[in-house]
Amino acid sequence: MSREKGSVKTIIRRTILAFVAAVVLLGASSAHADAILNYKIAGPGSFTASFSLPQNPTPSWGDRFVFDFVSLPVNVNGTTESLTVYFYNGLIGQGLGGLNSFSLFAPAQQLYSWSGTASGPTMEVGTFYAFGAGIGRGFGLSTVTVTDPPATPGAAVPEPASFILLGTGALLLVGLHLLRRSA
Repeated sequence: MSREKGSVKTIIRRTILAFVAAVVLLGASSAHADAILNYKIAGPGSFTASFSLPQNPTPSWGDRFVFDFVSLPVNVNGTTESLTVYFYNGLIGQGLGGLNSFSLFAPAQQLYSWSGTASGPTMEVGTFYAFGAGIGRGFGLSTVTVTDPPATPGAAVPEPASFILLGTGALLLVGLHLLRRSA
């Protein structure tokens, strides 16, 4: 009888150890979802454009003074085009990227921040006045509105505490089952 009780205790200990390891691994690997920002640009004349980017994107190329996103789907005046979108620091001038590109330069404002140690920019939310150029639409002052849409209902990610509560309940049920079986 004591050997049977010892094996039940061993099973319970191994189950608890496996649960703790799973909780630790889930907690270590849980990633913070990056907010998706929506950009709406109203330019000279009837020019409009819109696109979306993560708040902490990884640029295709560049550094904290100028960077770009290649083949970004941009809705230009109701038509989706695959463009290269350039962002320029508010402290330097801008260049033109070419026919299949769009450049944004906000003088004395920052459309983004980039700390010296970061691997990419953090895009800012708000309304900015920027010079936009490219895609055969000329050059002019544009209003850039960057919004962070509310989270989609039903797309919530469970908190680690929920996993712990679920696992604790499961462990109690397994423990009770094993104790009843050994009795």
